[in-house]
Order: sequence, then C-alpha cells, then structure tokens
Amino acid sequence: MTFLPHPQRTSAPHRPSTPRGRRLVTRLAAALAIAVSAPALAVATAGAADAAEVLAPVVPAAVQEQQILAGFNAERARVGAGPVSIDPTLDGVAQRWADVLGQGPGMKHNPDLPRLLSGFPRWGEIVATADMGVPDRNGKENAQLAITSWLNSPAHKAVMLDGGYNSVGIGMVYTRTTAGGRDVWRSYWVADFGSGRRPAAFATLSDGSRSYGSTRVKGALLGGYLASGAEGGALGFPVGNEYGPLRGGGFGQAFQGGSLYWSPASGAAPVRGAIRDRWASLGWENSALGYPTGAEFGVRGGALQRFQNGSVYFSGATGAQAVRGAILAEYASFGWERGRLGFPTTSEASVPGGAVTHFQGGSVFWSPATGAHPVWGAVRDRWAAQGWESSRLGFPSSDEFGGLRGGGAGQAFRNGFVYWSPASGAHTLRGAILRGWQAQGWETGRLGYPTSEEYPVAGGVRQDFQGGSLTWAGGRLIG
Repeated sequence: MTFLPHPQRTSAPHRPSTPRGRRLVTRLAAALAIAVSAPALAVATAGAADAAEVLAPVVPAAVQEQQILAGFNAERARVGAGPVSIDPTLDGVAQRWADVLGQGPGMKHNPDLPRLLSGFPRWGEIVATADMGVPDRNGKENAQLAITSWLNSPAHKAVMLDGGYNSVGIGMVYTRTTAGGRDVWRSYWVADFGSGRRPAAFATLSDGSRSYGSTRVKGALLGGYLASGAEGGALGFPVGNEYGPLRGGGFGQAFQGGSLYWSPASGAAPVRGAIRDRWASLGWENSALGYPTGAEFGVRGGALQRFQNGSVYFSGATGAQAVRGAILAEYASFGWERGRLGFPTTSEASVPGGAVTHFQGGSVFWSPATGAHPVWGAVRDRWAAQGWESSRLGFPSSDEFGGLRGGGAGQAFRNGFVYWSPASGAHTLRGAILRGWQAQGWETGRLGYPTSEEYPVAGGVRQDFQGGSLTWAGGRLIG
C-alpha cells in the first residue's frame, strides 16, 4: 500500500499502478491538514476528480466514525493529550464537506470553516482520500487506512494530537467515479477538531423559539433550521425574522447562506445558492414549481433539489435550471442527468403551441397534441434547420427509434418524419413523397434512405434517395 500524505500537495490526481501479480493497489491519493486559531484560512488543493456516484461502504460510515474516534483517542493517550468527543456541530460540518468532496471538486479544505466553526476559539481540519481500481468488497478502504495516513504526516499528526482540542466531528463518503478514462472507487475522510465552544450565540425563549439578538427563529422553521445544522450549518445565522403568511399558508426566513421555507403541504426545506437564485427568478413559491420539498442533494456531476411541481438541477457547466411536468417525466424515463440528455441547459420555456427544455444531449418538446418527446443528434439538427416546431413538420410525436437498416434511425413528427443513416445523413419526409416511400417499403425498400430534402422541379417537387428519386408533379407521384 502506498501513502502520499504531504499535507499541502497540489498535483494532478495520482494514478494507481498495477504491479505484476496484483490486480489492485490501494493508494492514499492525498491528505491535507490545517490548524487555525484565527479566521484566516489558506485552502490547499489536490487534483480535481470527476463527479461521483455515492455508494454504501463495506465498513458502514457510522462504524468507521467510531473506529476513527477510538484511534484518535488511543494515539492522543500515548502523548498525554486528553480525549476528544463527538460534537454535533463539528460532525455535521465534517460530513457535509465529505459529501462535497465526494462529488469531485478536488481535494481541498472547506473554505467556509471560519464561519461554520466561529463558535470554537480554535479549530483544525484534516482530510484524506483513498483510491481503488475495483470495488472495495473486503473493507480495505477503512478507518485504519485514514488513521495511518494521518499519523505518517507530521502536519496531520500535529492536528490530531493537539492537546488544545477536546471535540471532533468525522465525516466519510465512499464513491465511484471516472478518472483518466478508468473507473475509480474512492473514499474520503474529513475530521474537524475544535477547542471549547464559545458561549451560545442564541437564547432559548419560553415558547421554544431561538433569539439571535433581535432576530427570532421559531415554530416549523426552527425545526427545519435545526435539521440543517442551525447556525453551524450551511444556512448560518438568520438575517431577518420570518415573513408570511405566503401562498398556501407558508412562511419563509432569510439566513446568511440562503433561505428556509415551510408550508403545511411541503414541510420545511432550505434553498441555497444557484438553485435558490433560479427559483427566485421564476417567482419563488408563487412559481409553477411551488415550495421546496427537501434540501438539495448531490448527484453525479452536480446537485438536485425537488419542489412540489418539479425539480431544479445544477451543474457547473449548465448552471441551475428548472424541469417540470410532462418534460420532467420524459426526462426521468431516459435516466435523468445520467442518461443521454445530461443536465438541462435551460429552464422550461414556452413556444407556440407547447413548451421546450434544452439539455446537454438534446431537447425535450411538449405539446398537448403530441405529449413530450426528446429530439437529439442529427435528427434534431435537421429539424432545427427546418424551423423547429414552427416548421411544416410540427412537434415530435414519437421518441427516436433506432435499429434500422444500415444503423439508421427515425423519428415521427406531427406532419412527417426525419430519417437518418450514417451513409445518407438526416432528411425530412412528408406528404405525397412520404406516402410513396412508405408504399415501397420505407428504408428497406428499393429506394433506401433519403439523401436530399424536397427540391422544386418543373411542375412539382422531387426528393432523392439512395436507390432513385420520387417526384410529385401534376397531382401524381412518379418514381
């Protein structure tokens, strides 16, 4: 097993080698350590990773947390340092940062620690990751791996054994990702240490609400705030009192790191960052999306938050975009963001007679008459060149169908078809020429695939095919 523990190493992701006679080398790819007593923070970064799928580790995360805690205290006892115990605030901060690292932003420290851990006079953070080239089926990526790597690094060891700390939070996540063209199964561990807490920043009032100076958090919003980590979580401190009642009897409240909304139908949920900004641009709870029904969560390559009537997806490449209704259902049937469509690049927009949402891998169009259907690739390009839904073809009325002769594909539209093959390209068919082509056996007939669009000739129009032409002139079909 190879360890690369230098705490400030900034390099491309380490690639595990495969020595002769072994299929796998588990490699501790990078480890980072910081210790501070003032708000200043230098962020250390190792190479970024692709976004990842979160998996259940062989050794459960809760078990690893207890093993790491026991390992910390055993090592601290050797040098005469007092034990550390799990602190809920530190634990929440560490786990949320492990989740962030698991989605591939690269090995780095949490840049928001000065705010998140402002209740601790002194605090420090250590981070580690381990890679495997195959799934961990035997628990090789475990707590002892993290402890050993930290002990082998003087900077990490100094944080871990610092007698000034009396509390800790531990987070871990196990993921599958792709790096350098290969699958990688990767664990991340985060440990946040703290000294004695400063006095509480709030007062608990007789009705159970919390008072932060002149600002109160109460009722159902307080429940959602506590579930999000309260002032130690991503929302931070409140910046104003609750407002409402809003649509459907709901309430909202603004915080340093976002907003918290509640309604009887949706419950309480935080909304933050780019997803919050998108929701705001659509009209908040008065929009077609309604209220959020849960907090945002990571998906491969980005994040997702669900609302009463749709979802908002975010990725670094596409920003935050809303998807809803029949288009959302069609998107789901093709595998969400992990399918061919990828992330949405626009929110839903109205077009004459229907609606559209564009995605990285295509577009989904909807109309009352045709329903929702995706259009992509060469078929989409040909349809776009004709004028999209405003063209003579109208809206798509089927999904693309493949497996045709010569590796071709086709798609039905309200007033015709687009057919494509590698040899012929994509071309539209409609009207009398379409009917004549159908009568001769579609692409399997003697004509094969179309190789041109319709073009004018004396008295009519003509379209060329691999095996000939069809002409519509003088009220009859020739060819």
